[in-house]
This record gives sequence, structure tokens and C-alpha cells, in this order.
Amino acid sequence: MMRRTAQITSKPRTRARRQDRGEATAQMVILTPILIVLAFLGVQAAIYFHAANVAAAAASQGAAAAAPLNHSGNNAVATAERTVSELGGHTAQPPTASVDGSFVVVSVEIAVPRIIPFFPSTVTRRAWEPRERFVSESNR
Repeated sequence: MMRRTAQITSKPRTRARRQDRGEATAQMVILTPILIVLAFLGVQAAIYFHAANVAAAAASQGAAAAAPLNHSGNNAVATAERTVSELGGHTAQPPTASVDGSFVVVSVEIAVPRIIPFFPSTVTRRAWEPRERFVSESNR
């Protein structure tokens, strides 16, 4: 009787194994491309945010360089370009700086290398900095 019980319980196991044959391969065929796309999406997002941080830092440094009273917009552009190159970025267009009476505005556009086609190819950041001004002692 023991032998019959052992044979009865072993038959469903072999049937179940035969029905599941190739299931792991099918799952891997479906999941592998999804995992690869998710990995590329993560890398692309990291590249995009790094480029955005480089653009923001360069715009901020450029605006701070042109904020003193005796400096001009050319100093802001040179500082922004130097900051972009030091941080390993590539400008899509040369930085622009506008200096009016009270503010300096610097705009930096960075090219973003693309791995996934639907991500933007450039990122632009602007920074505003108030111009320093001389106030005499009697006007304080």
C-alpha cells in the first residue's frame, strides 16, 4: 500500500512539471526588455538632472560675477562658460547676460546627451542677481 501512495503522489508532480515547461524562459523574454528600458530611463533621468544642475550653477556663478558695480555682462558670460566647462557640460548656445540698472540676468542652455529619444535635448536655466550699488554715508 505504501508503494501505491508513493506512485499516486508522484504522478501529479510530473504532470505539473510538464505543464510548466518553458515558463521561466517566457517570463524572461517578457521581463528583460522592460528591465532594460527602466535602467536606461534611470540613467537618462540622472543625465538630465546633472545637466540641469550644471546649467543652474553656471547661471548663478555668471550672475554673481557681474553683480559688482564695476563688472559687465561680458564677465558674466565668461564666468558661466568657464563653470560649464569645469563641470563637464557642453553648451548648446553661448550663455547670454543682460545687465540693467538693478539686476543681472544670466541664461545658460546646456546640451543633454540622449539615450532615450523622448527626453529633451537641451535644458535652460536662468539666474537673477541684484546689482551692487554705491550708497553714500549721508544717504544711509
